[in-house]
Amino acid sequence: MKKIISFVLLTFLCSLTFGQEKGFLRGNIADGQAGGGLYGAKIRVKDSPSVAAMSDFDGNFSLSLTPGKYVIEVVSSAFKTQECKDVEIIAGRVTILDVIMKSDVKDFEVVTVTHTVKRDNESAMLLDRKNASIVTDGLSAQAFRKAGDSDLSGAIKRVTGVTIQDGKYVFVRGLGDRYTQTTLNGLAVPGLDPDVNSLQLDIFPTSVLENVAVFKTSSPELYGDFTGGLVNIVTKKFPTEKTTQIGFGLGLTPGMQFNDDFILYDQGKFDFLGFDDGSRKINFNPRIKLPDEVEADPLLETVTRSFGKQLAVKSKTALPNGSFSFNHGNQLNKSNGVTLGYNLVFNYSNETVFYKDFEANEFLKNTDPSVTTLVNFSKRIGDLGKNNVLWSFLGSGSLKKGSNSYQITLLNSQNSETSATLRTNEDFNQNVSLLQEHVLAFSQRTLTTLMISGTHKAKKTDITWANAFSRSKVEDPDLRETRFNIKPDGSFDMNTGAGAGIDRYWRDLTEFNESFKLDFKTPISEKVDVKYGASMIYKTRDFSTYSFKHRRNNMSDIELDPDWYLQDDEVWSADTSSDSYRNGTYTIGNYQPANTFSANQSVVGTYVALFHPLWKVVKLSYGLRLEKADMRYTGQDNSGFIVFNNQKTLDELNFLPSFNANYELTEKMNIRLGASRSVARPSFREKSIAQVYDPITKRTFNGNINLKQTNINNFDARYEFYMSAKELISVSGFYKQFYGHIEMVSEAVQPNNITARNSGNADLLGAELEIRKALAVKEKSKLLSRFFVNVNVSVIKSRVDMRTVYVSASGETEYVLRQQNLRNDEQLAIYRPMAGQSPYAINAGISYEVPETETSISLNYNVQGEQLSVIASGRQPDVYTDPFHSLNVNSFTSFGKNKSSKITLGINNLLNDRIALIYKSHGTINEIYSTYKPGIQFNVKYTYTFDKK
Repeated sequence: MKKIISFVLLTFLCSLTFGQEKGFLRGNIADGQAGGGLYGAKIRVKDSPSVAAMSDFDGNFSLSLTPGKYVIEVVSSAFKTQECKDVEIIAGRVTILDVIMKSDVKDFEVVTVTHTVKRDNESAMLLDRKNASIVTDGLSAQAFRKAGDSDLSGAIKRVTGVTIQDGKYVFVRGLGDRYTQTTLNGLAVPGLDPDVNSLQLDIFPTSVLENVAVFKTSSPELYGDFTGGLVNIVTKKFPTEKTTQIGFGLGLTPGMQFNDDFILYDQGKFDFLGFDDGSRKINFNPRIKLPDEVEADPLLETVTRSFGKQLAVKSKTALPNGSFSFNHGNQLNKSNGVTLGYNLVFNYSNETVFYKDFEANEFLKNTDPSVTTLVNFSKRIGDLGKNNVLWSFLGSGSLKKGSNSYQITLLNSQNSETSATLRTNEDFNQNVSLLQEHVLAFSQRTLTTLMISGTHKAKKTDITWANAFSRSKVEDPDLRETRFNIKPDGSFDMNTGAGAGIDRYWRDLTEFNESFKLDFKTPISEKVDVKYGASMIYKTRDFSTYSFKHRRNNMSDIELDPDWYLQDDEVWSADTSSDSYRNGTYTIGNYQPANTFSANQSVVGTYVALFHPLWKVVKLSYGLRLEKADMRYTGQDNSGFIVFNNQKTLDELNFLPSFNANYELTEKMNIRLGASRSVARPSFREKSIAQVYDPITKRTFNGNINLKQTNINNFDARYEFYMSAKELISVSGFYKQFYGHIEMVSEAVQPNNITARNSGNADLLGAELEIRKALAVKEKSKLLSRFFVNVNVSVIKSRVDMRTVYVSASGETEYVLRQQNLRNDEQLAIYRPMAGQSPYAINAGISYEVPETETSISLNYNVQGEQLSVIASGRQPDVYTDPFHSLNVNSFTSFGKNKSSKITLGINNLLNDRIALIYKSHGTINEIYSTYKPGIQFNVKYTYTFDKK
């Protein structure tokens, strides 16, 4: 009996010991000297040294422990052992411990964080910035959370010199998209719009991001085609703890939603998912030769009846904007030493916008040089309704064991925009007519990227590799434009000579992108590291455009309703005895080779770089990058006289040296110097003979097959003062020289036609100031940092020598062309600003935080200066983008059990500013090129975190 009782008691005690749920100690060990994560540090329990874990390449670690309080030691051969006391482990929870290792114990401050406080990545981000070999800026995941940003496009506006265009594309130092590169986990991948150099930032929810770094000076291991900045988006590999979140959002812009004037058109069944349901596709071979109506060929009737019948805009109800988000992630520690991590993220948004009195114009200078007033060439004004759908899925999995780590990431984004325009189009020059126009459009964009990467340590050499394969597709199916000629007496007709008619367009673009990188880092002595490697980018593109027109023989008895023309009884018939044969609607238009092309591009790079100290207080990094770039083009003009058959149009071998020096004045102060060479290459669309017409703006983009790459010299200097782990002051100066700067130019004879050209020699001089400051407030006799201020200002002066810009084959320069169109009392300078360059950018914000209640409110202001957007040509004056003053409020608070519920409130564009492009010319008032008002936007989002402990 005693044996039985003893056995039962022993079993009970074992169940208490072995059945007890363990907790996890996780965190990051940072290298306080070189920055970044510290590899190979041992994190151990002081009283039980065998209970230990090792930090990985990123400095992260995970250690499973039974509940209780521990003294934790962090040991590394090159650093002083650090001791962290009273580290509490709680069953089923994750305790966070972040430590910055330094060799001088007097200057070390241990960072210990328990399960009740989130990880402080912002300090680590500033540490990396302080110890980096090049000029960098950036944001950490903690900074995203503090501001309550839901996606990256809102968060990144707080980085010095960074501005956002169209709510999703990033510009750095006022330079346009051409000079800004965006990478995902270090790899170049295309965006939803392949003609834009940047990834669309609103597809990245902040919940899956580790940090975002903005490199402003070059280093040999970075791609050579960035000048303003390279933005690297880093996704999380191993979530700190298991997290499952779901969120719902609503948005409202007064005057847009529930507006009786809102217009759109009948959408497809799958438009709410960002897909066309096939109702807009061409139901015949678009390359067939259509018969003339006088031939009485039944094929013409079949083709005409195959088109969708809707041509008129419709009154619709605009519902509030909506969004949905879901993310789930976890880290799993296996007994065999394998660590697994995964993230699953889905985001969906559906947005409706309505612009009342959307206006676009063309103005020209008067032919009489004594008259300064601009002449109105054409004017378009009316209403524009849009429905935007965007959803994205990101799934990632990571595995690490010992000195090897692997990651796989799948990103898929789908975006569609349905729009309808009802406007008047007044021509004051060529046709002297007034048109009423219905324009229906749908654009669908798909991006799919699969990325695989690995990190290894072989003896003393660190090896990293990554490969990404992307498919990007843009479809504009069945853009419909119906134009009626409105006569002075109020009657109407379909006189094509006055510009009336019914036109339809289909555009299709498919691009494949393969990107690969391989990097090695090896110490060649105690203080000298060498880094070397190679990269490859290969792109292919197929582009096609098809257009057709609907016409009628008899225009005397017609309707003002566009939908009337394709009714069954009004379609042309091959029966020569019928009224439909004499009066019906038929189709014209044949295949145009100039609207179809294919192209490919390869960029192969290799590099070598050295990193070493000089006189103990100076860190040097320098090296050389070689890039071989080739581009081939297949296409022809409509006459067939000019034909390209996989012809090489770009053949460049670029030597891109770079040098960076970091002088450590004190432990908290740095002076940096940098010099490098970079390039900017033309896009597929720019380096072509294609003609791309946009019925919304009624402007045509013409390719320039002779376009060349731009070569740039870059020089940088910066002073940095790190006042604390979260505070700093930095002052930067930079100078850039451009040879063959690429700009968008309006054609002299046809102001609606825009093309790209090399604009000679240009240079740019700029300065940046950044201040991050925590303001202490007194609460209950304690000084607490509740207010945080972030201000950064960029001031830039650019100039193009117009004497070096050739605008014709005969050698005529832009300077001479402008002289020919001067007003009598106008003086012409030799220089003008660079196109796309903002003279200044201001980002300012103030936030108030209560960490213990997880509450924050922030006020942010962003503006960039007036920038030259379209270059003058002939009689057309310059077009500038007006400054847009963006003032936004964002706040959030957490509540409920364990703060599992979170409400975020936001108000965007508090100043109700407009977005406008304007004509500027000597001696007269500015005139409107295009303008609309986005309105004041109110947003609310509710997020719930499951199993939050």
